[in-house]
Amino acid sequence: MKYAVLIEGGMSDRPIPDYNGITPLSSADKPYIDKLAECSETGLVKTAELFEEPSIERAVFSLLGYDAKKFFKGSAFFSLFDMGVMPDKEDIVFKCSLVKLSDEEVYEEKSMISCSAENMLSYEFDCLFDEISERLSNNIFRFVKGRNRDIFLIWKKGEYYAGEFSPPEKAVSQCIKSYLPSGDFALPVYEIMKKSSQILEDYSSNALWIWESSAMPEVESFEKKFGLKGTMVSDRDFARGMGRLAGMKVISSGGDALEKILSEFRAGQDIVFFYSGDMHELGMQGDFDGKEEKITEFDSDILKPVCEYLKESGEEFGIMVVSDICVPSYLERRVSDPVPYLVYKSGENKNSGISSFDENTSADTDNYIEKPHELIKRLLSRHG
Repeated sequence: MKYAVLIEGGMSDRPIPDYNGITPLSSADKPYIDKLAECSETGLVKTAELFEEPSIERAVFSLLGYDAKKFFKGSAFFSLFDMGVMPDKEDIVFKCSLVKLSDEEVYEEKSMISCSAENMLSYEFDCLFDEISERLSNNIFRFVKGRNRDIFLIWKKGEYYAGEFSPPEKAVSQCIKSYLPSGDFALPVYEIMKKSSQILEDYSSNALWIWESSAMPEVESFEKKFGLKGTMVSDRDFARGMGRLAGMKVISSGGDALEKILSEFRAGQDIVFFYSGDMHELGMQGDFDGKEEKITEFDSDILKPVCEYLKESGEEFGIMVVSDICVPSYLERRVSDPVPYLVYKSGENKNSGISSFDENTSADTDNYIEKPHELIKRLLSRHG
């Protein structure tokens, strides 16, 4: 059998009262996925813990078939994997953000003005990174330049969960004192942040904010775990990094994503994962119509041709369609609601009793997956 796992990041939404209770998924023009839903298993899967900040990376890690509660230890490692940077397994990796702080003399009394360096010129970023790397790196700590103005800090043989770290978004327009790293082992990181505000005082982003400690997860390869040779096609570095960790072939989806998916099946791969994160940004911007359009594009430009190719191959196949986490466009934030999934397997004469794939019809079924890493077993149940 051949398998396609299509993860549309941020696709799931909440019914909007002002829109008569519809969602982008229920209102989008998506005839192919709706037709597929008529003969598929549909339901909800819990990809985020209640009362916790939903993590995109944790959700995708689970949907690959790995138990996040046991093995997920932060996401920064995955981005480095995608870049070909391989820290030692005893090292700890932190995400770093460039922020702008107010000009109070005492560091702890400063407020965060902004947490984005997206308008910083490439030349300024390169100069800033070189200065940070030269003046703050040593035989224990070193900085790595990522893509899109990302910066990572590697702590050689550091302490995982070394205190409490807050993402910079929480400190915007607030005094930073309550959001600084806490805990004895976090003191070295705290000192680096404090020194950065002195070194970077003349830059448009004048301080480094260090957050989310990450350790290397120790997992078996996807092929060893499931007996299938896989490929990850994605526009996101963390997803490609997860693919590398799982021993998969990894391809950037930039350009013609569909052709890259199909070429992997032609090359003999057993399973192809496709992850796109476009709808996360649209949901966070409150763009209902934008999400609706992306869903229509996914239906016509990805799902339909992938399914038709697999049908024409003459081999039995399975397709899974799922969101990672829920991003209600009217809230402009991520929430921990369960998300809809669809599992189709050729040769099965299912009658789901539904004619549309969306959050409400999925909730009306009796299918609820409590452990997200077990969802893939619904797709692979006939394998072997």
